[in-house]
Amino acid sequence: MFSVSRTVLTAAVAALIAVSPAAAQGRQGGEAPKKAEMPAELKGKAELSGKVTDDKGKGVGDAKVTLVLTSASKGFSVTTKGNGDFKAKDIKAGEYKVQIESPNFIVVRQTVTVSEAKNPSLDVQLKRDNSPDLLTKAEQLYQAGQLTEAREEYMKVLEAHPELTAINRAIAFTYGKEGKHAEALKYLDAALAGNPDDLLLLQLAAASATQVNDFPRAMGYLDKIDVTTLTDEEPLVNAAINFINKQHSAEAITVLDKAVARFPELPGAYFYRGFAHLQSHKNPEGKADLEKFVSLAPADAPQMPQAKDLLSRIK
Repeated sequence: MFSVSRTVLTAAVAALIAVSPAAAQGRQGGEAPKKAEMPAELKGKAELSGKVTDDKGKGVGDAKVTLVLTSASKGFSVTTKGNGDFKAKDIKAGEYKVQIESPNFIVVRQTVTVSEAKNPSLDVQLKRDNSPDLLTKAEQLYQAGQLTEAREEYMKVLEAHPELTAINRAIAFTYGKEGKHAEALKYLDAALAGNPDDLLLLQLAAASATQVNDFPRAMGYLDKIDVTTLTDEEPLVNAAINFINKQHSAEAITVLDKAVARFPELPGAYFYRGFAHLQSHKNPEGKADLEKFVSLAPADAPQMPQAKDLLSRIK
């Protein structure tokens, strides 16, 4: 029985989750958006006023209040006064999506219906945003191996800022490092929704899907990798090794075919494709790949002894 020398319990997964998720976070900086002028089609006879306060009841000045008319998908913004009061005059009646934001506070979103009659005051209380502190704490916990605690901190930030989809990646890392691949996949998919071409996310998602024996799903992630952007064969080889360990040599061969086509001068893919062929009882193909590996790899390559041993036993 042929056996592969490289341990793959999750060789690919282990390598990927060793990366710190710190870089996954962070919001884009830059200047605050300019006040949006009210489109002509939103002008009418209605009026909406309100007050924005902090968690101690103090008015929040210069908070941005954005109103988007649902039926028109267009909106405008007004700014609160120093005492937190704001007013939107001469607007069209209807349902509005309202967003209230101010530096160092968590964004609030809600829906209101505005009529031409007198409308109730829209009073909103903002909560202080401690996300930067939570992210720092989460990263420290992650580095210390306290994965459950780190995950709790990441989730607090994601709850406060659902727009920060990259935090899903950090949460997935904590699950992946615990070997909880089904849970990791949920957050990897969420992270990929915001960044579908992220190579690291696609690798980790494919590895996690392989570990839960969802091989079509794993191949789906790998198919999304643009091989022309790869600088070496390692991402594809690692994915193939995981398939080999699961006795799914056909998938491994498909992935390694791409690696060989992209990097015909590199030896690694030939070795593992040769092994996958042998695993599939395709000895002639396996022999050809192993011979190619021996011709390309340096004499001290880690797989060289096993490659020569396998070649000596192929009948």
